[in-house]
Amino acid sequence: MSYFSIDESIENIKNSYTKELFKEVHSSYTMGNYRSATVMLWSVVVTDLLSKLNELDTIYNDPKALQILNDIRLEQARDSKSSKWESEIIEKFHKQLNFFETYEVADLEYLQQMRHVSAHPVITSADLLHVPAKEKVYSLIRSALESVLTKEALFSSKIIEVIFTDLNTVKDTLVTFEDRERYFIHKFLNKMPNNVLIKFIKTLWKYIFKINNADVEANREINIDILQVIIKNKKESFLIFLQNEKTFISDLKLESQLKTALLDFLINNRFIIDFFEEESVQTIHAIIDDQNSDKKYQIIKHQRIIDYINYLLTTDTKNLIITNLEILEKESIENSCIKEFYDLCVYGYCQSNSFNEADGTFDKLIRTNLDNFNLIQLRNLIEGANSNDQCWARWGKSSDHLLVKTAITKLDPNFSFTSYTNF
Repeated sequence: MSYFSIDESIENIKNSYTKELFKEVHSSYTMGNYRSATVMLWSVVVTDLLSKLNELDTIYNDPKALQILNDIRLEQARDSKSSKWESEIIEKFHKQLNFFETYEVADLEYLQQMRHVSAHPVITSADLLHVPAKEKVYSLIRSALESVLTKEALFSSKIIEVIFTDLNTVKDTLVTFEDRERYFIHKFLNKMPNNVLIKFIKTLWKYIFKINNADVEANREINIDILQVIIKNKKESFLIFLQNEKTFISDLKLESQLKTALLDFLINNRFIIDFFEEESVQTIHAIIDDQNSDKKYQIIKHQRIIDYINYLLTTDTKNLIITNLEILEKESIENSCIKEFYDLCVYGYCQSNSFNEADGTFDKLIRTNLDNFNLIQLRNLIEGANSNDQCWARWGKSSDHLLVKTAITKLDPNFSFTSYTNF
């Protein structure tokens, strides 16, 4: 049997009021008052379930939770002394909210029976009141803690529908990734148990990459952001999803919008490609290599950023397109190949095919990195630009190249520019 501690579990009780109530159960159990502990334990379980229903209703607008609450209120209005609703609450949490496993239902129903016997004792054949055994009460306490008291209200898998409705409501109010991340983590992610989170990820994946209609399209952007939030903050759960759902994710839907959504997502999450079935990987590579595909998708084929840099340095120089600059720089720093990134920046500018392209590549690749280039890179820069009239003959070249010369003389005051007449 796995390790269990009542004392440690008390600290994991989610509701502060429930925690205080449970201390009475623990006190009775510790003092040997097993009948009192059993009676109080059932009351604590029911109280906590009511608290969870109220949380699901007021915070998450869960319609199923509201319906259960309304049923209870109606029953109490009909007969304030009736406890029928207590007998039904476990079953409703199980069937309507998917909150319990079948064995948990059996354990809690047994707790209810033991509470009844303890509160309304049956006289034994020896005319003695029934007293639950210590071991039995311990088992009931463990079951209550693990099945109810230490669970978040969001343990219900039915909450997934509520989350998507909520995201649809806030998508036009929370428009930045940072705002969406902060909101989702606070309201949902930190309270979702792992099994519910993995089910939620699968539904997210379906909505983003497998279904294409007006409603789904309207929410695709925020859904992608939320999936990225999960990868950033709960990557282990996401990896479990990928490992368990290889066939599911490998069933590619290649409608234009779905294909683009998947490729754009893979640019920032290239590790995912390793979890696809081989046939699907080949299909993705074929799409990337199609002459009509955006060159930015080539990065998906390279798990290591240094391999992508080498690919760009050795590709068709007449058609060099440097994209994904933020990813390139970020991952180059993370993987200790920033020198190679700066080499690529120099190379990219020197391969410019038009004045406009040279203007753009100087601004993107050179101007922002001038203070980071070493002398060898700066020499390669002026040599390459000096032999490419798209660099040296353009209108803005004078002021731009003066910046380069200034950077060089800072590193080598005696540097001779006489060989670079065009520069």
